[in-house]
Amino acid sequence: MAVALGLLLAKLYGWLTTGSAAVLGSAADSGLDLLGSAVAFGAVRYAAQPADSDHRFGHQKAEGLAAMMQAIVISASAIFVAYEGISRLVDPQPLRDAALAMRVLGLATLVTIALVAFQTVAARRSGSLVIRGDRAHYVGDVIANLGALLAVLLADRYGLLRADGAAALLASAFLLWSVRGILLGALPQVMDQELPDADRRRIATITDAVPGVMGHHALRTRMAGRRRYIQIHLEMDPYITLLQSHDIADEVEERLKDAFPDAEVITHQDPYGHEDADHGDHDRH
Repeated sequence: MAVALGLLLAKLYGWLTTGSAAVLGSAADSGLDLLGSAVAFGAVRYAAQPADSDHRFGHQKAEGLAAMMQAIVISASAIFVAYEGISRLVDPQPLRDAALAMRVLGLATLVTIALVAFQTVAARRSGSLVIRGDRAHYVGDVIANLGALLAVLLADRYGLLRADGAAALLASAFLLWSVRGILLGALPQVMDQELPDADRRRIATITDAVPGVMGHHALRTRMAGRRRYIQIHLEMDPYITLLQSHDIADEVEERLKDAFPDAEVITHQDPYGHEDADHGDHDRH
């Protein structure tokens, strides 16, 4: 957040000094990045809290909700930048002190590239949707900065004043594209979409390989943050003891957790051939 605040102040100074719409668009994006970083920080901390009496499945969905908020913030930024870009295309304005604008944008670009590199590593290690969303902000910043830098150069050296507005529109288009990626990651979690078919097939294969399991049905899966949730009904010999069925279920849970380390597994034991009145028989194997 300190980096985002520093970038915002530097760009605001550059805009006030030069009057560049591209610099203003980049500054607006940095301001929304600051807000997005604050949301990301709070969401990651909240999602990491253990389950409690009011949230027995944990708080991981906070990441998906925060990613949705980030998508809204980025969309607002894109619309504002597009508006400024169109204004400068219709009514191009000469720039003041282009050299200062280029120095500010060049420094901001280098700092942002370093931040993106750090967030790329963090996102890969954690798998956090929120960090990925925050990284998308700053990738957009890099592109916006480079576009603004080129626009200022073209306007100053060649008198192409409309390049300022064109750069702002390109930055806006990239921001909207980044929103698509964030939503594709967040919506499945918010809507409790099933895990990919490959994961479901792997769950079924692992389950059926456990001695004593004669079949399974009612497999339900979802993801929240980095945690997978797996619910499955196990079919067993109706004449074994309760203790034996319990041990078999424990073995299934252990093998699934070995395969999916962040998973929470819930099993239910049914006698083989029993029609499950509560969940139906639509997913029997």
